[in-house]
This record gives sequence, C-alpha cells and structure tokens, in this order.
Amino acid sequence: MRVIVKAVVKGITQENLKDIPEPCRSCLYWEFPEDSEKTKLSKSELVRKKKSWFLKTLREFGNCGSLVYYDNDVIGYAQYAPATCLSNVGSYESKLIGQLEDGTVFLSCLYVGEKTFRGRGIGTKLLESIISDLKKRGFKAVETFARSGSSNNPSGPIELYLEKGFRIKEETTSGFPLARLEL
Repeated sequence: MRVIVKAVVKGITQENLKDIPEPCRSCLYWEFPEDSEKTKLSKSELVRKKKSWFLKTLREFGNCGSLVYYDNDVIGYAQYAPATCLSNVGSYESKLIGQLEDGTVFLSCLYVGEKTFRGRGIGTKLLESIISDLKKRGFKAVETFARSGSSNNPSGPIELYLEKGFRIKEETTSGFPLARLEL
C-alpha cells in the first residue's frame, strides 16, 4: 500500500461544508431516513437539509465531520455524532449502541470516494484523525457498523477498524457487525 502523504485532513466547518463530496452531500440516510430513499425532495433541498443538520450539530456537539484534501480536491469524508443526532441508528438490529451520556460517539460514514485512492491509507488517516479528535474532547468510545469482507458501504470494511483496535461488540445477521473502540 502506497500512502498518500500529501493528503490533509480538516474538520468540517461552516466554510467548507460546500466541499462535502457527492453522494454524501445530499445523503440523509443517517440523519433523516424518511427523506433518504424514494424522497420527493429535490437534490438542492436534500443538500440544504444536510447543511442544516451539520450547522445544528456543529453548534450543539462541536466537530462532527472531516474532509480529506489532496491537491485541493476532496478525496475522503467522514461524519460522526451522538447516536441521538442520527435517527437511523435505531433502525439497525442492534440495541447495544452506546449513548453520548456514557461518552460514546457514533461514526456514521468513513468514505473514500475515488477508487484510485482506496487502499492507499486515506481511510486510515481519516479514522486516526477522528480518534484523535474524540480523545482530545474527552469521549470514552466510538462505535460504527462496518461490513464484513467488503468496503462497499458508508463506513468501510470491518477489517480497517479491527486493525485500529476496534473490537466487535455485537455480531449481526445483516453482515454489519457493531464495532467499538474504547478511547
């Protein structure tokens, strides 16, 4: 694996919200599942709703996402917040999701867009920056659902998380085990 060292991770702010890549910019899967599929909302309405979610979450929780830039282009994106800010977390078969009250944050998306950048350390760099941010802010744990044997899902392959010290908290029949890292 050749790591792209020039890649820079930056937290999402009001100023760089516009840089969130598609399909993530208009995806409401975790925040507003009722609007995520078969919606009658236009793409601009979806983007506006996502921006509103980010601004509210930034105000109430603080940093809740990151972008990876390479030569001024965004090649990676991540989103995390308390499970209470991500209503679709409750639709998964697991009922073991940690809550903000116990210091747990949920990582809903860890996405490296272009396939040419996958497998080159970008996801690892992004995950390490999130872990560092959450540790500095005093959180106790981070959890996510990741797919076994495939990177074709919003949070990436379970193998990435296991390499970074996550443990499988709960197996699921859906193929998306719940992984947890104690910070």
